[in-house]
Amino acid sequence: MSHINALRYWGASVPETITIRRDVVHVSVPKASQRKKVQGVQFHVFRGEPALRKENWEQFWVFAPPAAWSQMAPFCTAAQLAVIGASLLRRDKRDKVTTIDEITRYIEANPTIRSHATCLEAIPLLVENTDSPKEADLFQLLVKGGLGRPQANWRVDIPGSSRYRLIDLAYPECKVGFEYQGYHHAEPDQMQADYLRQNQLTQKGWVILYVTADHLETEESRRKFLETAQGIVSRQRALWSWFSA
Repeated sequence: MSHINALRYWGASVPETITIRRDVVHVSVPKASQRKKVQGVQFHVFRGEPALRKENWEQFWVFAPPAAWSQMAPFCTAAQLAVIGASLLRRDKRDKVTTIDEITRYIEANPTIRSHATCLEAIPLLVENTDSPKEADLFQLLVKGGLGRPQANWRVDIPGSSRYRLIDLAYPECKVGFEYQGYHHAEPDQMQADYLRQNQLTQKGWVILYVTADHLETEESRRKFLETAQGIVSRQRALWSWFSA
């Protein structure tokens, strides 16, 4: 089992915009002569290292996460491929099935796979320890905007408390954080929790920018948000650099 079926097995999210058939089972073989005509099955020729896995109780082999990730490259852009990769690298230990290092080593060792250049382009955009595809998309926007790689789920300890707060994406050196606000943040209880969290982070000197789906929806909205982010991060970096001098 390969491609999107293998990714689903590993719990990855695949954007609906990606042009790969979803009404068949995808299977990969090393040679064109090994392809068969089976109803409901689409065969692919895969030139890379198989890297197959199978649990004892299962009756089929599944491509390992790095290989399955690489198989999607012909069907999507580098940015989309990086978002898929982030869903294999999530913060929850149950969902994190590989690492950026493992993916990088696999791609470097298999230059004959299709769309190898797309894989190489996507690797710098990969991020570990996010909680949603939107956070991975935001990560890409910040990196491509020249702000550097933010830290995902950065931990901030709260004074006088055994608790801590996690910031979705953060630049700790200048204390600027980005929080993606999904629809559940509009619920009253969640709003109260967010206000408390905001006050605690402000007390620690953090500047928090809140991001919604609207900010990431169009090229124009992304451009406007990025301009705001660039201005704030630049100002905060200059401020903290002055304090450190």
